[in-house]
Amino acid sequence: MNGYEKRTAAKKAAIIEAARELFTQRGMRHVSVGEIAKKAGVSQVSIYNYFIDKNTLAKEAFISFIDAVIAEYEWIMERNISFEEKIIQIMQNKSEVVGRIAVTYFNEQALGDMILNQVFQEALNEKADVFYQKFIALGKKAGYIDENVPAEAAISFLLMLADYIQHPGYAAESEELKTGIINLFMYGLIGKK
Repeated sequence: MNGYEKRTAAKKAAIIEAARELFTQRGMRHVSVGEIAKKAGVSQVSIYNYFIDKNTLAKEAFISFIDAVIAEYEWIMERNISFEEKIIQIMQNKSEVVGRIAVTYFNEQALGDMILNQVFQEALNEKADVFYQKFIALGKKAGYIDENVPAEAAISFLLMLADYIQHPGYAAESEELKTGIINLFMYGLIGKK
């Protein structure tokens, strides 16, 4: 990477970090492109050159956070443990991540910003799909996911479960309920075959 490419990458990273910090503190509606530019130490023109508009910038900012979370999940998937243990660790991690997002990355005002939440959800769904595809392929290879279950059906099921786990009240639920959810996920209502 030459000097120009390094400066460009550093400028883009500064914009993303500034935007993520401001959006999560106050929501998208209450943050201007000018504020982001000032915090990042760049011109507004630079922001528009790299990101086109504020929604695109918001999506990129949250993709950077989601990439870090997915890297944690992929590390779990690569560990030399049973598929069953991988599932348990991922589901426990998911609950912790939801809490981390709620506490660390969004204040109350930002959580009320519907546009911000929509942009975050779009970024999450876009990145999660790739991970879910890998997860299902590994599960089928390990014999935990039935080969006859279409990947689309498995992804739909995972998304429903993820939606439930992301519910703000889930983190406060009893360990008994969380264990029950994991058992339903692993064995269904009927149990192991």
